[in-house]
Amino acid sequence: MSFRTRHGRLLASIAAAGFLLAGCGSGPSQVGAAAIVGDTRIPVSDVQSWFDELLERQPDIKPQLKQQGSLDDLGRQLASQLVRQELVEETARDERLTVTDQQVAERVGQLGGPQAATEGMIYGPREAGEMVRTQMLTAELGRKYIDQLSITFDLTQASTRGEAEKKARQMALGPQQAADLVAQDKAAGLLTATDQQLRPAESLELAANTPLFGAEPGTVLAFEQSPNSGQWLVVRVKDRQVDPKAPAQLANGAGDDVLQQFGTFLLGVTADRTGVQLSPRYGVWDPVHLTAVPNEGETTGFRFPAQAPQA
Repeated sequence: MSFRTRHGRLLASIAAAGFLLAGCGSGPSQVGAAAIVGDTRIPVSDVQSWFDELLERQPDIKPQLKQQGSLDDLGRQLASQLVRQELVEETARDERLTVTDQQVAERVGQLGGPQAATEGMIYGPREAGEMVRTQMLTAELGRKYIDQLSITFDLTQASTRGEAEKKARQMALGPQQAADLVAQDKAAGLLTATDQQLRPAESLELAANTPLFGAEPGTVLAFEQSPNSGQWLVVRVKDRQVDPKAPAQLANGAGDDVLQQFGTFLLGVTADRTGVQLSPRYGVWDPVHLTAVPNEGETTGFRFPAQAPQA
Protein backbone atom coordinates (compact mmCIF):
# COMPACT_ATOMS: atom_id res chain seq x y z
CA MET A 1 0.00 0.00 0.00
CA SER A 2 1.42 3.41 -0.99
CA PHE A 3 2.07 6.29 1.38
CA ARG A 4 -0.68 8.31 -0.31
CA THR A 5 -3.25 5.52 0.02
CA ARG A 6 -2.29 4.73 3.62
CA HIS A 7 -2.54 8.31 4.80
CA GLY A 8 -5.58 8.96 2.67
CA ARG A 9 -7.33 6.26 4.67
CA LEU A 10 -6.22 7.82 7.93
CA LEU A 11 -7.34 11.30 6.92
CA ALA A 12 -10.67 9.89 5.77
CA SER A 13 -11.00 8.08 9.09
CA ILE A 14 -10.45 11.34 10.93
CA ALA A 15 -12.93 13.19 8.75
CA ALA A 16 -15.56 10.46 9.01
CA ALA A 17 -18.01 10.38 11.87
CA GLY A 18 -16.70 9.06 15.13
CA PHE A 19 -19.18 8.61 17.90
CA LEU A 20 -18.82 11.29 20.55
CA LEU A 21 -21.84 11.59 22.72
CA ALA A 22 -22.75 14.43 25.03
CA GLY A 23 -25.57 15.37 27.33
CA CYS A 24 -25.99 16.46 30.90
CA GLY A 25 -25.47 14.74 34.19
CA SER A 26 -23.84 14.88 37.58
CA GLY A 27 -21.35 12.77 39.47
CA PRO A 28 -17.71 12.64 38.42
CA SER A 29 -15.76 15.88 38.36
CA GLN A 30 -15.56 17.58 34.97
CA VAL A 31 -12.17 19.05 35.80
CA GLY A 32 -9.62 17.51 33.45
CA ALA A 33 -12.28 15.30 31.83
CA ALA A 34 -12.53 14.87 28.08
CA ALA A 35 -16.00 13.42 28.60
CA ILE A 36 -18.20 11.86 31.23
CA VAL A 37 -20.38 8.88 30.32
CA GLY A 38 -22.85 8.20 33.09
CA ASP A 39 -20.63 7.76 36.15
CA THR A 40 -17.46 7.14 34.13
CA ARG A 41 -14.93 9.92 33.70
CA ILE A 42 -12.63 9.84 30.65
CA PRO A 43 -9.54 11.98 31.37
CA VAL A 44 -8.14 14.42 28.84
CA SER A 45 -4.78 12.75 29.50
CA ASP A 46 -6.09 9.52 27.93
CA VAL A 47 -6.98 11.36 24.74
CA GLN A 48 -3.71 13.30 24.73
CA SER A 49 -1.53 10.22 25.21
CA TRP A 50 -3.28 8.49 22.32
CA PHE A 51 -2.93 11.68 20.25
CA ASP A 52 0.82 11.80 20.92
CA GLU A 53 1.25 8.08 20.26
CA LEU A 54 -0.53 8.33 16.91
CA LEU A 55 1.57 11.26 15.70
CA GLU A 56 4.74 9.52 16.89
CA ARG A 57 3.75 6.36 15.00
CA GLN A 58 2.85 8.27 11.83
CA PRO A 59 4.77 11.57 11.97
CA ASP A 60 4.17 12.33 8.30
CA ILE A 61 0.49 13.03 8.85
CA LYS A 62 1.02 15.91 11.30
CA PRO A 63 2.00 18.53 8.68
CA GLN A 64 -0.90 17.40 6.49
CA LEU A 65 -3.39 17.72 9.32
CA LYS A 66 -1.93 21.06 10.36
CA GLN A 67 -2.13 22.38 6.80
CA GLN A 68 -5.75 21.25 6.54
CA GLY A 69 -6.61 22.59 9.98
CA SER A 70 -7.62 19.08 11.06
CA LEU A 71 -5.61 18.59 14.24
CA ASP A 72 -8.71 19.42 16.29
CA ASP A 73 -10.67 16.89 14.24
CA LEU A 74 -8.14 14.24 15.19
CA GLY A 75 -8.57 15.05 18.88
CA ARG A 76 -12.34 14.82 18.49
CA GLN A 77 -12.12 11.42 16.84
CA LEU A 78 -9.83 10.01 19.51
CA ALA A 79 -12.06 11.27 22.29
CA SER A 80 -15.03 9.94 20.34
CA GLN A 81 -13.65 6.45 20.27
CA LEU A 82 -13.01 6.37 24.00
CA VAL A 83 -16.55 7.57 24.69
CA ARG A 84 -18.00 5.12 22.22
CA GLN A 85 -16.16 2.22 23.82
CA GLU A 86 -17.58 3.17 27.21
CA LEU A 87 -21.07 3.60 25.80
CA VAL A 88 -20.93 0.24 24.04
CA GLU A 89 -19.71 -1.46 27.21
CA GLU A 90 -22.59 0.09 29.16
CA THR A 91 -25.08 -1.10 26.55
CA ALA A 92 -23.55 -4.57 26.39
CA ARG A 93 -23.94 -4.97 30.15
CA ASP A 94 -27.58 -3.92 29.97
CA GLU A 95 -28.31 -6.17 27.00
CA ARG A 96 -26.17 -9.08 28.26
CA LEU A 97 -24.11 -9.13 25.08
CA THR A 98 -20.73 -10.82 25.20
CA VAL A 99 -17.73 -11.19 22.93
CA THR A 100 -14.97 -13.49 24.12
CA ASP A 101 -11.25 -12.81 23.93
CA GLN A 102 -10.97 -15.77 21.56
CA GLN A 103 -13.56 -14.30 19.21
CA VAL A 104 -11.71 -10.99 19.22
CA ALA A 105 -8.37 -12.71 18.54
CA GLU A 106 -9.88 -14.72 15.69
CA ARG A 107 -11.35 -11.59 14.12
CA VAL A 108 -8.07 -9.69 14.38
CA GLY A 109 -6.41 -12.70 12.74
CA GLN A 110 -8.94 -12.64 9.92
CA LEU A 111 -8.01 -9.00 9.34
CA GLY A 112 -4.36 -9.97 8.96
CA GLY A 113 -3.18 -9.29 12.50
CA PRO A 114 -2.96 -6.13 14.61
CA GLN A 115 -0.72 -4.27 12.18
CA ALA A 116 -2.85 -4.94 9.11
CA ALA A 117 -6.11 -4.43 11.01
CA THR A 118 -5.13 -0.88 11.96
CA GLU A 119 -3.21 0.14 8.84
CA GLY A 120 -4.10 3.72 7.93
CA MET A 121 -6.50 4.07 10.87
CA ILE A 122 -6.47 6.29 13.93
CA TYR A 123 -5.99 3.11 15.95
CA GLY A 124 -2.61 1.50 16.45
CA PRO A 125 -1.76 -2.20 16.83
CA ARG A 126 -2.05 -1.85 20.60
CA GLU A 127 -5.66 -0.74 20.21
CA ALA A 128 -6.59 -3.41 17.65
CA GLY A 129 -8.22 -5.75 20.16
CA GLU A 130 -10.31 -3.03 21.79
CA MET A 131 -11.30 -1.64 18.39
CA VAL A 132 -12.47 -5.04 17.18
CA ARG A 133 -14.26 -5.78 20.44
CA THR A 134 -16.23 -2.53 20.19
CA GLN A 135 -17.15 -3.24 16.58
CA MET A 136 -18.25 -6.78 17.35
CA LEU A 137 -20.39 -5.75 20.32
CA THR A 138 -22.03 -3.00 18.26
CA ALA A 139 -22.80 -5.51 15.51
CA GLU A 140 -24.23 -7.92 18.08
CA LEU A 141 -26.51 -5.18 19.37
CA GLY A 142 -27.71 -4.56 15.83
CA ARG A 143 -28.18 -8.28 15.19
CA LYS A 144 -30.28 -8.65 18.33
CA TYR A 145 -32.83 -6.00 17.31
CA ILE A 146 -32.80 -5.70 13.54
CA ASP A 147 -35.71 -8.11 13.09
CA GLN A 148 -37.48 -7.59 16.40
CA LEU A 149 -37.85 -3.84 16.66
CA SER A 150 -40.73 -1.66 15.50
CA ILE A 151 -41.63 1.95 16.20
CA THR A 152 -44.75 4.09 15.87
CA PHE A 153 -44.42 7.83 15.25
CA ASP A 154 -46.03 11.08 14.11
CA LEU A 155 -44.26 13.47 11.76
CA THR A 156 -44.44 16.81 10.08
CA GLN A 157 -42.15 18.87 7.86
CA ALA A 158 -40.04 22.01 8.01
CA SER A 159 -38.19 23.93 5.32
CA THR A 160 -35.43 25.54 7.40
CA ARG A 161 -33.21 24.56 10.30
CA GLY A 162 -34.75 27.22 12.52
CA GLU A 163 -38.28 26.11 11.74
CA ALA A 164 -37.34 22.48 12.38
CA GLU A 165 -35.94 23.34 15.81
CA LYS A 166 -39.00 25.40 16.72
CA LYS A 167 -41.38 22.60 15.75
CA ALA A 168 -39.28 19.96 17.50
CA ARG A 169 -39.36 21.96 20.71
CA GLN A 170 -43.13 22.32 20.47
CA MET A 171 -43.63 18.60 19.87
CA ALA A 172 -41.36 17.81 22.81
CA LEU A 173 -43.71 19.64 25.19
CA GLY A 174 -46.05 16.66 25.20
CA PRO A 175 -48.37 14.45 23.16
CA GLN A 176 -51.18 17.04 22.96
CA GLN A 177 -48.85 19.79 21.75
CA ALA A 178 -47.39 17.38 19.19
CA ALA A 179 -50.85 16.38 17.96
CA ASP A 180 -51.92 20.01 17.70
CA LEU A 181 -48.87 20.89 15.61
CA VAL A 182 -49.34 17.96 13.24
CA ALA A 183 -53.03 18.82 12.78
CA GLN A 184 -52.17 22.47 12.15
CA ASP A 185 -49.54 21.58 9.54
CA LYS A 186 -51.87 19.09 7.86
CA ALA A 187 -54.51 21.80 7.53
CA ALA A 188 -51.84 24.04 5.96
CA GLY A 189 -51.17 21.43 3.28
CA LEU A 190 -47.85 20.13 4.57
CA LEU A 191 -46.92 16.47 4.42
CA THR A 192 -47.79 14.99 7.80
CA ALA A 193 -48.48 11.54 9.18
CA THR A 194 -49.77 10.02 12.38
CA ASP A 195 -49.36 6.58 13.90
CA GLN A 196 -46.91 5.50 11.22
CA GLN A 197 -45.15 2.20 11.85
CA LEU A 198 -41.61 1.36 10.83
CA ARG A 199 -39.46 -1.75 11.18
CA PRO A 200 -35.73 -2.03 10.42
CA ALA A 201 -36.45 -5.46 8.94
CA GLU A 202 -38.18 -3.72 6.03
CA SER A 203 -34.83 -2.97 4.39
CA LEU A 204 -31.10 -2.96 5.11
CA GLU A 205 -30.80 0.65 3.93
CA LEU A 206 -33.54 1.69 6.31
CA ALA A 207 -31.88 -0.07 9.23
CA ALA A 208 -28.51 1.54 8.60
CA ASN A 209 -29.70 5.10 8.03
CA THR A 210 -32.66 5.87 10.28
CA PRO A 211 -31.91 7.43 13.69
CA LEU A 212 -35.49 6.89 14.89
CA PHE A 213 -34.86 3.31 15.98
CA GLY A 214 -32.54 4.52 18.73
CA ALA A 215 -35.15 6.66 20.47
CA GLU A 216 -37.46 5.85 23.35
CA PRO A 217 -41.16 6.80 23.21
CA GLY A 218 -41.64 10.52 23.73
CA THR A 219 -38.36 11.43 22.02
CA VAL A 220 -38.53 14.09 19.29
CA LEU A 221 -35.99 14.27 16.48
CA ALA A 222 -35.59 16.77 13.65
CA PHE A 223 -33.24 16.07 10.75
CA GLU A 224 -32.87 16.60 7.01
CA GLN A 225 -34.05 13.80 4.75
CA SER A 226 -30.71 14.12 2.98
CA PRO A 227 -27.78 16.49 3.66
CA ASN A 228 -28.33 20.07 2.51
CA SER A 229 -31.70 19.18 0.99
CA GLY A 230 -33.64 21.86 2.88
CA GLN A 231 -36.32 19.26 3.59
CA TRP A 232 -36.59 18.58 7.29
CA LEU A 233 -38.55 15.87 9.06
CA VAL A 234 -39.75 16.51 12.61
CA VAL A 235 -40.73 13.24 14.26
CA ARG A 236 -42.10 12.24 17.65
CA VAL A 237 -41.66 8.57 18.53
CA LYS A 238 -44.87 7.39 20.21
CA ASP A 239 -44.15 3.71 20.76
CA ARG A 240 -41.23 1.29 20.55
CA GLN A 241 -41.84 -2.44 20.66
CA VAL A 242 -39.61 -5.52 20.63
CA ASP A 243 -41.00 -8.85 19.40
CA PRO A 244 -38.66 -11.71 20.42
CA LYS A 245 -40.68 -14.11 18.25
CA ALA A 246 -40.23 -12.13 15.02
CA PRO A 247 -38.69 -14.26 12.23
CA ALA A 248 -35.02 -13.66 11.55
CA GLN A 249 -35.14 -12.03 8.13
CA LEU A 250 -32.04 -9.85 8.24
CA ALA A 251 -30.05 -10.85 11.32
CA ASN A 252 -28.43 -13.80 9.59
CA GLY A 253 -27.97 -12.13 6.22
CA ALA A 254 -26.92 -8.57 6.96
CA GLY A 255 -23.22 -7.76 6.82
CA ASP A 256 -21.34 -6.63 9.90
CA ASP A 257 -21.03 -3.10 8.50
CA VAL A 258 -24.81 -2.69 8.31
CA LEU A 259 -25.31 -4.26 11.73
CA GLN A 260 -22.70 -1.90 13.19
CA GLN A 261 -24.39 1.15 11.67
CA PHE A 262 -27.77 0.03 12.97
CA GLY A 263 -26.29 -0.85 16.36
CA THR A 264 -24.65 2.55 16.56
CA PHE A 265 -28.00 4.33 16.16
CA LEU A 266 -29.38 2.11 18.94
CA LEU A 267 -26.74 3.57 21.28
CA GLY A 268 -28.86 6.71 21.34
CA VAL A 269 -31.14 5.02 23.88
CA THR A 270 -28.23 4.47 26.27
CA ALA A 271 -26.87 7.98 25.68
CA ASP A 272 -30.22 9.52 26.60
CA ARG A 273 -30.52 7.34 29.69
CA THR A 274 -27.01 7.71 31.13
CA GLY A 275 -26.22 11.20 29.94
CA VAL A 276 -22.86 12.15 28.45
CA GLN A 277 -20.95 15.38 28.94
CA LEU A 278 -18.28 16.49 26.53
CA SER A 279 -15.49 18.95 27.20
CA PRO A 280 -15.86 22.02 24.95
CA ARG A 281 -12.30 21.51 23.76
CA TYR A 282 -13.59 18.57 21.68
CA GLY A 283 -16.52 20.40 20.10
CA VAL A 284 -20.21 19.69 20.57
CA TRP A 285 -22.47 16.68 20.35
CA ASP A 286 -24.53 16.02 17.25
CA PRO A 287 -27.52 14.28 18.85
CA VAL A 288 -28.96 12.84 15.64
CA HIS A 289 -26.02 11.09 14.02
CA LEU A 290 -24.11 10.57 17.24
CA THR A 291 -20.93 12.29 16.17
CA ALA A 292 -18.71 15.13 17.36
CA VAL A 293 -18.79 18.35 15.35
CA PRO A 294 -16.93 21.63 15.85
CA ASN A 295 -19.94 23.76 16.81
CA GLU A 296 -23.72 23.82 17.23
CA GLY A 297 -24.26 25.06 13.70
CA GLU A 298 -22.73 21.91 12.24
CA THR A 299 -24.98 19.40 13.95
CA THR A 300 -27.27 17.47 11.60
CA GLY A 301 -30.40 18.14 13.61
CA PHE A 302 -32.06 18.23 17.01
CA ARG A 303 -33.00 15.61 19.58
CA PHE A 304 -35.16 16.12 22.64
CA PRO A 305 -35.34 13.01 24.84
CA ALA A 306 -38.57 11.92 26.44
CA GLN A 307 -39.44 13.91 29.55
CA ALA A 308 -39.43 12.03 32.85
CA PRO A 309 -42.89 11.77 34.44
CA GLN A 310 -43.53 14.48 37.01
CA ALA A 311 -44.08 13.36 40.59
